[in-house]
Amino acid sequence: MKNIAEKKGLTKKMKIRKFNSEGHNKWVELYNELFVEIKRISKGSKISPEDIKKGYNKHFKEKYELIKNSNDFSEELSNSKDFKVKNFDNSYELAKSINIALSEYNFYEIDRSEIWDWIAMILFDQIFVPGKIRGASPYRYVVNINDFFTSFRHLIRGPCWAENQFKENSKIFTHTKPYQQNDWLEQFIKVSFLREMKVMGQVCSELYFDYKKNEAIQGTSKAPGNDPDKPGIFPRLRNKLSQFNKVKYLWGMSAEEIIKMLPKEFNNYKKNITK
Repeated sequence: MKNIAEKKGLTKKMKIRKFNSEGHNKWVELYNELFVEIKRISKGSKISPEDIKKGYNKHFKEKYELIKNSNDFSEELSNSKDFKVKNFDNSYELAKSINIALSEYNFYEIDRSEIWDWIAMILFDQIFVPGKIRGASPYRYVVNINDFFTSFRHLIRGPCWAENQFKENSKIFTHTKPYQQNDWLEQFIKVSFLREMKVMGQVCSELYFDYKKNEAIQGTSKAPGNDPDKPGIFPRLRNKLSQFNKVKYLWGMSAEEIIKMLPKEFNNYKKNITK
């Protein structure tokens, strides 16, 4: 029988929980075993959607249901508000719902693998979708908080961090399907001084977000192989702001002020006719 949240138009409310040690070990073990099975089926080739469909067989589905349906492997967070679980259209909606449920906590207070992985387990049918996903790397579903880069690639933690940091302006980093890795977030988190500036979500959105399509403007997150110095896109913004950061106090500037001082190569993006 399908979970009530899987039925179109319905929402299920629950409190956020965290895995206990036994539960977290079972989750990590389950996904690692599943990944090994998918790799075995792929026979050393690049994993295909069909490999994932074959790998996620009845055995793994039953093991997953045992973990999901038992409260013995987790405990409720005492200050959790209601988490409204539904079929999320994108990772922005998903992250916003989670962050509202966790709003009594400071983000870094609850930045724990036992929490993010429990949520990944609960929403597994939305972030692990055989036939649609093209990758099955464990870091998408099992977070290693101590591994800086892969921890942001976790399909729950990454969007939740972005929405917590940039609110409405996080859409450029999160407005993709819940099962998809967002390339803009992938590129952005590599730049530490930009990542910690809350105004940068607005800067990137004003320049590179298509407000009509509700997605990042295609081809702006990284340079194409045949044009590594393509004008005006994010790598150029990163380089220019790195230069400005040496002579200007960017932390005290507004998004409008930062955008205004960008050189002519950014003019087409400054106009952003989608707004």
